[in-house]
Amino acid sequence: METGDLLRIIICCGGVMLLGITLSSLARRRMTEPFCLAWGIISVALILAGILLRPTMWNRYISITGMLLLLLLGFAVIYIAYFVSAKVSELMRKNQELAMQMSLLNQEKDELWRKLEELWEKSGRLPGQEENDQ
Repeated sequence: METGDLLRIIICCGGVMLLGITLSSLARRRMTEPFCLAWGIISVALILAGILLRPTMWNRYISITGMLLLLLLGFAVIYIAYFVSAKVSELMRKNQELAMQMSLLNQEKDELWRKLEELWEKSGRLPGQEENDQ
């Protein structure tokens, strides 16, 4: 087996693994849909690159050790980018949740103010006015 064939197999397996991880993250709601779509496209591109590209005479330009170092560097870059997108996705989800909670709190505050104004109208006093019990 030549290094070009080995490279194709590794790229295909990496693409399949990345697609599985992406679908798993989408199912567990760790990443938002736009990020999962982008990672899905990248993983399909890796799979297609592994199937369609034929690196002939690859071993003339780079040694097996060099290829392993490049693959390790490439997978490290993909892992870092995936980790960053997962964290950004998590922050986006938390931000959206906080915005919804803030909206509910504002609605509840407005309702409480409305009830308080009704009580002031019924008692005939203005806010800040104290009763003179003397």
